[in-house]
Amino acid sequence: MKKLFGLFGVILYVLLSIVVVRAQAPQPTGLIVGSGNFFSPIVSDLDKAIAFYRDGLKLDVQGQPANADQNPALRNMFGLPDARLRWSIARSAEMRTGVEIVEIRQSGGRAVERRMQDGGAVTLILFVRDINAILARMKPLGATVVSAGAGPIELPGRPGVGRAVMLKDPDGHFVEMFQPASSGEAPSPNAPDVTAVRVRLTVDDASQAMRLYQQLGLPGTLDSSFTSNPTVMRMFGLPAEAQYRVANMTVPASGLILEFIEFKGVDRRAVRSNIQDPGSTRIQLQVRDIEAAITQLKAAGGSVISTGGATVDLPGRGGAVTKTSIVRDPNNLFLVLLQTAPPRNP
Repeated sequence: MKKLFGLFGVILYVLLSIVVVRAQAPQPTGLIVGSGNFFSPIVSDLDKAIAFYRDGLKLDVQGQPANADQNPALRNMFGLPDARLRWSIARSAEMRTGVEIVEIRQSGGRAVERRMQDGGAVTLILFVRDINAILARMKPLGATVVSAGAGPIELPGRPGVGRAVMLKDPDGHFVEMFQPASSGEAPSPNAPDVTAVRVRLTVDDASQAMRLYQQLGLPGTLDSSFTSNPTVMRMFGLPAEAQYRVANMTVPASGLILEFIEFKGVDRRAVRSNIQDPGSTRIQLQVRDIEAAITQLKAAGGSVISTGGATVDLPGRGGAVTKTSIVRDPNNLFLVLLQTAPPRNP
């Protein structure tokens, strides 16, 4: 299917076929074989961030935050052996994985600030049932509206008119909410507010980013040319004359959509950050061969940040060991690579 009306034509098509996408997620053929928690923002205050994602989006957060005080292997995976780490996971009722919120202290972290067009900016895209209700909850929790007009923007398309708004959470992570045109059917009383997700990374070159992740095993497509759409730019909070093109990649097995977006006609800058900096973002990817994946990423300009520039073994249940490493990709997205070994025989 060709673009209906630029970026949101693609989004609407994916929304309409989301059940099909989940059912027909591609089978692994390369190094990446699946995904874990799809969005992992590094934050300055875990409790405040939990409130934002739990009370604002009504994601489910169970139990108290975990910590790595007695887990040196996990601290080494982050490349921060002396840091204090705490985290919680927030999930929608319809999703197996979720948003893994991480606070890192005693590591010299500094807040990082990116604009939508800057390389390394990560956006969590949420398909929602009631954009106004969620926005009203999120503003008192520290949400900053990025979109022009400080509210949702109508996006005409097929079928009907959708509405979208771009926010920043208290640590500067972009959160985009999209509400499709009403189907006319009332949702069930217990229906979750968030119905689907995807992740978008702003890159310097969408074609180059797509080639790298294709080599790692993600199928995808790239816009053949740049698109002009003043309405979309208003939603992004960017000048009307800015243009963009998008590569859409699908993670095998999970069906998670990972977008790479490239802008032109607007001032851009590369913003490099460290993993301990509030405003940085991680994403978990399951791999078939972690050493081969690291080699591929390093050849493209990525770098291992785990202690010693190597993999770290994390003990698990049943004697299984997960071989892990965190790699900074060429566009400053932190990839948590996970290679799980089968449990040992009793």
